[in-house]
Amino acid sequence: MNIKIAQGNEEINSTGGIILVGKLLALNAWEKINDMTTARIKRGEISHGDILKIAAALLALGKTDFADIDLYRNDPLFRKALDLKKIPSAETLRQRLNDLGLLNCGQTMIDSCLVELLKKVKDFGKIQTQYGSYIPLDIDVSVMLNPGCKKEGVSWTYHNENGYAPIFAYLGTHGYMLANELREGSQHSAKGAVEFADRCIDLAKRIGLELEKLLVRVDPEHDDKDFVATLCASGVMFLVKRNLRTECREQYLAMARRIGEKVVSRKGKNIYRCILSHRKPEGLENESVFMIVEVVERLTDAKTEEEFLIPEVEVSAWWTNLPESEVVCIELYHAHGTSEQFHGELKSDMGLELLPSGKLATNALILNS
Repeated sequence: MNIKIAQGNEEINSTGGIILVGKLLALNAWEKINDMTTARIKRGEISHGDILKIAAALLALGKTDFADIDLYRNDPLFRKALDLKKIPSAETLRQRLNDLGLLNCGQTMIDSCLVELLKKVKDFGKIQTQYGSYIPLDIDVSVMLNPGCKKEGVSWTYHNENGYAPIFAYLGTHGYMLANELREGSQHSAKGAVEFADRCIDLAKRIGLELEKLLVRVDPEHDDKDFVATLCASGVMFLVKRNLRTECREQYLAMARRIGEKVVSRKGKNIYRCILSHRKPEGLENESVFMIVEVVERLTDAKTEEEFLIPEVEVSAWWTNLPESEVVCIELYHAHGTSEQFHGELKSDMGLELLPSGKLATNALILNS
């Protein structure tokens, strides 16, 4: 039996999961966005909501270029699954997203859509301890590298390469993104962080979550009295890694030796953990906030067992209001590293490391989608 293989004219597009995407994007909140007017289009043949649904659907299919829409313009499944009357050209999609990007003030245009979508989630994933059950809210800055690029907002990042420095917030243990904000690469991580935290907590409240069960976890770049004060005022639980800056590590070692608990470790290495209830952020002396401290003293090299002339002292500290032991608090913070995996899924699996537009506002809207 001879088999002949010939090239045909048919186009085969991957639309796996598009029906599920269409169901998830069937939101009433689009109507409010449809009522907005842009600089060029007041009531277009294709609604604003449909434009944003198309942008989100393309991302779900792993397509990040405007030109990718041409693959689906004559695809009846794509149109029906998203409940579209018409599918725009690549040029129209770009122009409409540029216009909507200018309306995305504060990058909050689709927050109502996200709230409606996340209200459908039955279980965000909790962390259970002896004294409580917490839903983690991980806030973190992650660089999106765009080397050799002249896009608006691309600048020198702390990774020593050009790119953006967006801030993300993930809710629960399964990686549900609650909010994000695209920022210039050179923007300091702490700039705008208080406002972003307020936005995230408000969104969680609108979803219907109990704030006292939220556990906000952040890295040292957010060790700021105003940031901690915002968390205290909101009523959430939190773990804020300290930025010790120029504080003397040896003083922490002396305190940990005196009042802390020594942890069993290898020979030539001492680990101490303690709670400093008298240490509080400036201006929050009357709040139920305290400091968790872990001090690692290395007397010998781990491999060669050669003694150090001067012991190495490493200090980690956190602001928290959790009713938990030092060990549990430290373990809860270490689990914050899982959010790095969520960044990777967004940038690598979905291919969003390189955003498609040359305009910062448009790219911010696409990232929100």
